[in-house]
Amino acid sequence: MAIPVNIIHVGLGLIGGTTIAILREQRSRWERDFGVSLKFRSFVDSSGGVACDEAGGYADQTIDRILAARATGIKVHDAAPGIGLTPRSASDALDIALSMGPAIVIDCATGVGAAALTARAIAQGGGAVFSNKAPLALPLDKPNSVAIWNQTGRGGLVRYETSCGAGLPVISTLRSLLDSGDQVTSISGVLSGTLGAIFADVSSGSLFSQAVHSAKQNGYTEPDPREDLSGLDVARKALILARTIGMSIDLDAITVESLVPAGLLNVPVPEFMERISISDNAMAGRAAQATAGGDSLKYVASVDPENGVSIGVQPVSKETVLGSLQGPENVITIRTERYDEFPVTVAGPGAGAAVTAAGVVADVLALSNVLKEH
Repeated sequence: MAIPVNIIHVGLGLIGGTTIAILREQRSRWERDFGVSLKFRSFVDSSGGVACDEAGGYADQTIDRILAARATGIKVHDAAPGIGLTPRSASDALDIALSMGPAIVIDCATGVGAAALTARAIAQGGGAVFSNKAPLALPLDKPNSVAIWNQTGRGGLVRYETSCGAGLPVISTLRSLLDSGDQVTSISGVLSGTLGAIFADVSSGSLFSQAVHSAKQNGYTEPDPREDLSGLDVARKALILARTIGMSIDLDAITVESLVPAGLLNVPVPEFMERISISDNAMAGRAAQATAGGDSLKYVASVDPENGVSIGVQPVSKETVLGSLQGPENVITIRTERYDEFPVTVAGPGAGAAVTAAGVVADVLALSNVLKEH
């Protein structure tokens, strides 16, 4: 007999919606092949949520109406009455779902708004899957952070593969190495597909401003490219990698090189895009110096258990996988005591709704199998 697993879904944007679509597509197969019966119990966003206490969870038609409302900009709490649902607080929506049996919170939102909700779920025996990096980057002395990270180890109730590298098997590779008794000595990589694309263009001779404009036109950047160029997203990913290998470190201990000129921090986006050319000469000089040494310029995250974590632009040999990177890819190189001369390298698309959602779905299945044993 299939074990019911109740889904509490947080965040109904592109990643969240794609995740829900794949889960709905796969759930009959999961019931047949894995003995897991998914029930969509709660949907939550920043406004609050809705929850279903009927045996089968929400019907597909109701899910479609929730997603359709959210796609038009209507928050779940506000859309509920028009769909015939009761609007609830996020806490009430969580409690109803947890009362129905084994449950998993899927956090595909942004920011730390759902961190307390997830911590409560974990405290009551529920699981959590994150594509959202922010809760995993909270200071280690915060109770919600403690609750989350205490369950990230082997057999724990938290999964977060897609927080670093979208659908790439970065976290699972690290876990396999650590579980085998190996020791990670360093991790380095390009952890942003956006910055990978920008510096591939710079290394090919484009001006930095041209590369930024091209990345924005191709849809690689956030609507405000400063969110990518600040380095915060990369710093969070590097922090998560560092914590995964056992480093006790917070975000404020990471050295981050921002690519946003100080004078352009608070100007409107159109003005920023017009004036980002003030960085061209300095970046062109760095690129020329790298090329003269047989290297290419990359925005690299370096994680070292002894020397800490740093993020910034540096020359990388073109003879390496990292140095030869082209386009919006991620490359992560993991050096260990066993894999020293020839380190482990994970490479591929570092962004995209389909691959990220697929990684979330894989985490949900893995965690469902853990919950079956509890």
